[in-house]
Amino acid sequence: MSGGEADTGGDKTVSFAPEEEKSAKVLQQKLSMLQKQHELQSVSNSLSFPKPVTRLVFWTRPKQRQRWGDVDSHPKLNWGDLFFDLFYVASALNLSYVLFYSPSAEGVLYFTGLFGPILLEWFQRTFFDARFVWGDDPFHKIFELVHLCALSFAAVHIRPVSTMTDPTQPEMFDFSLAVTGLALLNMYRSIEVMLTVDGEDAAKRGEKRRLIDYFIQLAFYLAAAVKSGITYYGSKSTDENDFGNRGLESLTNACSRMLNLAPERDLAAEVDVEKDHIPIILCLCGWSSTVVFYLFRSYFLEKKFGWHKKYNVPMNIEYLIHRYGELVMLLLGESVLSILITMSINTVEYHVTFYAAIVSIALLQYSHYKYQPHSPREHACRRSLRGSVTHYAIMIVYCHALVAVGTAYKMFLSTYEVEASLKNKDLRHLVTTLMSRNLAGAADKTKFTTVEHKQAVANLFCISMAIVWLCLEAMWVSHVGWAKYKAFVKTKPGIFCDVLRTIGFFFMLTISSYTIEPEWVTLIALLGICFEIVTAVLTDYFWHKQFGDLDDDDDGHWPNVTEPDSVPNEHVDEHDDHA
Repeated sequence: MSGGEADTGGDKTVSFAPEEEKSAKVLQQKLSMLQKQHELQSVSNSLSFPKPVTRLVFWTRPKQRQRWGDVDSHPKLNWGDLFFDLFYVASALNLSYVLFYSPSAEGVLYFTGLFGPILLEWFQRTFFDARFVWGDDPFHKIFELVHLCALSFAAVHIRPVSTMTDPTQPEMFDFSLAVTGLALLNMYRSIEVMLTVDGEDAAKRGEKRRLIDYFIQLAFYLAAAVKSGITYYGSKSTDENDFGNRGLESLTNACSRMLNLAPERDLAAEVDVEKDHIPIILCLCGWSSTVVFYLFRSYFLEKKFGWHKKYNVPMNIEYLIHRYGELVMLLLGESVLSILITMSINTVEYHVTFYAAIVSIALLQYSHYKYQPHSPREHACRRSLRGSVTHYAIMIVYCHALVAVGTAYKMFLSTYEVEASLKNKDLRHLVTTLMSRNLAGAADKTKFTTVEHKQAVANLFCISMAIVWLCLEAMWVSHVGWAKYKAFVKTKPGIFCDVLRTIGFFFMLTISSYTIEPEWVTLIALLGICFEIVTAVLTDYFWHKQFGDLDDDDDGHWPNVTEPDSVPNEHVDEHDDHA
């Protein structure tokens, strides 16, 4: 039987024209892919909407979401992901108090060392869910519960620097133990895919490489747990009685200061303990080494040797865009909580700072989505491999800066709280300000009203805000591509926009050189954010004037609306190497 005939039974055949035969085959392939993706989507949705039990299955194989060149299915909202994100909101709140009580280089070290493992866990889990789905079975439900317990254990033991550096306190050991458990769970997840995945061989090869990354993390985290554990239990066994006496003396001195019965003294002088920074450095090396190896492999090896599609399966870009948006929202939400969970002080300066902070956070949200594409085909993860990993690295820095900005706003407002408390000598107000509002349970007290402290807070704020601005610009370049960006900046409008960006960046970075008063710093920063938005709008105008409109379906709405969109096969370039 020839290629243009179909058997209908007996001796009768039906002939098709070559064009009709080709169209029928393409339609059949699309229907087959859509049916398969519908099955995967049903499995994914069952994670949040369990189906009625029709048969008892304790464990099911993980399934690959899609293959290279497949149509991107638009994943529906997964309530399990949003519930999972709540744990990161609590982690971000506790992390903010690391900087709150230590706006110094030491505080930044502990902030990055504690935030990195938690943030990397979010990315690793999201990338896995963008590639694979699990069934609605009891085994994986139990696995999810164990994972959430390990994440909760890490979040609850995030404490200020004074506690994390104290070898007589178990917090550093407990945190290291928790992130070690998270690394072990990630290793199991990769091993399960390697052995049982319902998908391509590239999925198994890719998870082998990720297993090596997880093993490197595990080695560093385990070393941090061993070091902090030996220090803690050794100190506890040899100096338990003496530490109890010093702790009682510290409590007595703190109460005396609150009652103005004794002069102010530094807490570190009261409890003279040797700080141990080795565990946090090991934690920092654990997560940062994984990121560095991943960037090096993606930039210099995978494209050169053609390893990308050999060792990776594609991620669902629609799902990834939504998860990125949710991550930014939860970090901006942490900033909102930091601003709102404060004592209201009836002064003009407080209200200027408060409302400037609220408006600034709202404008940061608008500015973020102004730089984000409307559809997956315009995203860096769709454009190229290097664009995808560049966007990933920028997001890590961006998330750190967002939490630092929210923390700085809270520190500005807390300055007025402490000033009012000391001025009125209100013991109850002071205790509430310094202790009950502290979700991380800090035991130390910084000198909120001194010039040195105000300068440190202003510097932290300006540097963090400048990094946020720089990351937004870098993300935009990763989306549009380096070649197009270079062509744009060679034009007069492009040079003009870059000059405006440079002026705005250095202006934001140096605000603390002109003033350190919270109301003026936040008010000037608000004007700087408005200037940045105007610059972004002008850049967008000149960009589209040079390169044309993006799509015919772009209705010009405000860009904080993510559109469900899919890329059909005819729109996928054969050289497309999205992550």
